[in-house]
Amino acid sequence: MSNTNKNLKDEFILEVTQKEYDEAMEKGWTDDDIQKPGKHLYRRVSPDKVFKPSEVKVNITLEIDGDILMHFRQRHESYQSEMNNILRAEMERNLAKEKAEKEFIKAVAEQVKALIAA
Repeated sequence: MSNTNKNLKDEFILEVTQKEYDEAMEKGWTDDDIQKPGKHLYRRVSPDKVFKPSEVKVNITLEIDGDILMHFRQRHESYQSEMNNILRAEMERNLAKEKAEKEFIKAVAEQVKALIAA
């Protein structure tokens, strides 16, 4: 299999020869394991264009205070999920607050516009 780089950042062509395909099939591979012989174009896309961000778990390195980590580990078997749930709730509160503030400003602007027009 060869990788012909057209533009490393955006796309690449994977070329599978008949010989490579036959060898893989002899090893017990299936069509789910290897592409058919030929050239196959692949494009790199941002994961958020393929999955909703809320459906993807991302591994990160996070530095938190030791007592916070101990607190969650002692109280929750799946402490990482619990921490994620708490962060999600905070994010949703912030988004709701931002939306309410925008709606309030829009309502005030409409009232001011109506007063000026009167």
